[in-house]
Amino acid sequence: MISKTQKSGLLTISLMLLALIRFTFFEIAPKCVPVGLLLVSSCADERPPTGGRKDSIPPKLKYAEPVNKSLNFHEEKIKLRFSEFIVQTLDPKEILISPPVDKKPKILVDGKTVHITLKSKLKENTTYTINFGDAIKDINEGNILKNFTYVFATGPTIDTASISGSVGNVVDPKDLDNIMICLYPADTVDGIRHSLPYYFAKSDKTGGFTINNIHSGSYNVYALKDQNLNYKYDQADELIGFMDSMVTLSDSSKAKINLSVFLSANSRPKFTDAVSISPGKLLIIYNSPIKTLKLNSDLLSKKDIVEINDKKDSITYWYSNIYTKKMKLNLVVNDTISDSTTVDLRVFNKDSTNNDRKYSLSIKSQPIKQDTTRKYIQEKPILSPFKPLILNLSRPVDSIDQNKRLVLINDSTTKKDSVSFTLNQKSKKVLTIPFVQTEKSSYTLVIPDSTFHDIFGWWNKKFLYKWNADAAENYGNMILNLKFEHPEKYYVFKIFDQENKTVETFYYVGNAEKKITIKNMKAGSYHLQAIEDTNHNGEWDTGDYAKKTQPEKIINFRETYELKGNWDLEIEIKL
Repeated sequence: MISKTQKSGLLTISLMLLALIRFTFFEIAPKCVPVGLLLVSSCADERPPTGGRKDSIPPKLKYAEPVNKSLNFHEEKIKLRFSEFIVQTLDPKEILISPPVDKKPKILVDGKTVHITLKSKLKENTTYTINFGDAIKDINEGNILKNFTYVFATGPTIDTASISGSVGNVVDPKDLDNIMICLYPADTVDGIRHSLPYYFAKSDKTGGFTINNIHSGSYNVYALKDQNLNYKYDQADELIGFMDSMVTLSDSSKAKINLSVFLSANSRPKFTDAVSISPGKLLIIYNSPIKTLKLNSDLLSKKDIVEINDKKDSITYWYSNIYTKKMKLNLVVNDTISDSTTVDLRVFNKDSTNNDRKYSLSIKSQPIKQDTTRKYIQEKPILSPFKPLILNLSRPVDSIDQNKRLVLINDSTTKKDSVSFTLNQKSKKVLTIPFVQTEKSSYTLVIPDSTFHDIFGWWNKKFLYKWNADAAENYGNMILNLKFEHPEKYYVFKIFDQENKTVETFYYVGNAEKKITIKNMKAGSYHLQAIEDTNHNGEWDTGDYAKKTQPEKIINFRETYELKGNWDLEIEIKL
């Protein structure tokens, strides 16, 4: 029998349950059901989220089927699930399987999942690595999961040898990202030219790299700045690097290496183009540096000037015949390689007097700006009081009127003096005016009209060049104490300013210790470089891949040196 008290308690509980059911059904359910429907829909058709903060984190692997680094692998299909939505089309050039297989796998992307179907028969007891390079990136911001790999073994063990290290760039020391480091088995000949690498990785922004899961054995190691993304060294403008000897790996060994990429010397540089830049100026381009050049054309005269750039892969040809519309050009480089072409030229419209151009030769060194009244004025640069004035002409000079005098005016004292000058005999465009300046003074150089006669037959107008001589207190001395373990070696030293411009170059040989003082350098930040000059020609020489010779060693000292005005900065250098 149930007492009245018990019945009352049961009734109370029943009413509470009924109230809870009503609340759940009428209050919570209408709000929950759509969410549930949306979740179901999301599972059926994944879509990337929109809006929100900018994402800077690359995708991460959440899980893989079969799991990464599976053993006794005999599957045909692989599923990789990532933390974010992946770009729908993966660049096939970025994806390689090591060791190489006969047929490329089929790869599809579905939202956050990458599906891989293997098409080739796999070798027994072999560790395979699917290297995705830079292919895996999120769909919103393109953040790259760099050098992502999926590894499996068809036998009971995974290869565990590895190579890590750093790669440098001789051409551009700051461009260290995405240099490929490639491994080829010892029995491959010149593999970097003809076949895909067995193992590879791409360097990060610091030049660092790691290649894991390598099979024990000996390997040729290359570094490549790949321009056409085909994993082969097949273009003359691609940077190449290589180890002088093979790297031998045993099980679980970890090798560390360092190498650099460079632009290889080419015994057969290829003529690329000849472009008319302006009337009287032609740019001739080769795909790699040249050693010697012989130029001939049907417009050639004794006035013409030929300039080869610092990289020795392009030539500026100044010619005096500025009214002819075509040029037949004949070139011989490195004494054996001949090329001929006909070039369409930019020309001046010829008139009888040339009055509009006969005084068009100018000085290129004086910048012009607008003042507060919108008038154009010449900027007055602040120049070192310890160095000569150097000016650049717009075109090569053919002759000089020796009766004209360049006049220097000290604007502070109004004193006038005639000054001498020299003209660079190679370019015929650079004027050097040496004289003793007074610090903190203002100067004006007056170049009379018709002083310089250019190769076009035109003269200069009267020109005024204005500048201020800097204060001597803004300059100091740099003292280098050089100490060498191998004094028999030859070195070229360079000092660079904070804009990476060469401010001093000197040659060193033959002493274990030597002190060099460089006077009157502008206060500021400097860094040093030493070039090991193995062929004693006083300049840096690149390597030659065909001859398997390395470029001359460049040593960039990491320290940045601060030179203060009126100070002596003493630096000790050990090599």
